[in-house]
Amino acid sequence: MNELKVHDFYGKQVIDSRDVAQMVGREHNALLKTIRSYCEYLDQGEIAQIDFFIESTYTDNQNRTYPSYLITKKGCDMIANKMTGKKGVLFTAAYVTAFEEMREALIASNAPCVPPAIPRRPPEVSPGGLAKLILATRKVMLEAGNSSLDVREATRNIYETWCIPVPPALSKQIPGQICLFNPAGVTA
Repeated sequence: MNELKVHDFYGKQVIDSRDVAQMVGREHNALLKTIRSYCEYLDQGEIAQIDFFIESTYTDNQNRTYPSYLITKKGCDMIANKMTGKKGVLFTAAYVTAFEEMREALIASNAPCVPPAIPRRPPEVSPGGLAKLILATRKVMLEAGNSSLDVREATRNIYETWCIPVPPALSKQIPGQICLFNPAGVTA
């Protein structure tokens, strides 16, 4: 079995789904199908799937782009909990060891626990995933009693985090709409 490599992705430690598929002896497409079903269940339970699985892509040798996932420790736990036998035990041992080594390396380097600066090139993210993030953030914030100004700032931060300019049309509103980007009397 190969050794799993943990990578830092904006402050989250993750393992590439291709490496997990190889480690557990499954076709990558089969693992993706399983992960997608887990994500559906998490969405139905209103649990943030980004804590487990982060949608991503990779480019092969012929410059074709394919889907993949970045899997957090929680995601590895979920995958491992569904596995039995030798492969399950070996996968669990490998990912626990890999995440522990990454944690120890961060502690040894005395690295601050803050995400790195936003890169100039936007990371790969699906438009649907970003839309879900914005809608979920808005819903939670409004249900928690946050003002439209707070929601506006959170939405703007999401756009900026993913290096996406705030569309000018979003600063306009229709009558009765909760204004997210230019509430009356507030200048940006």
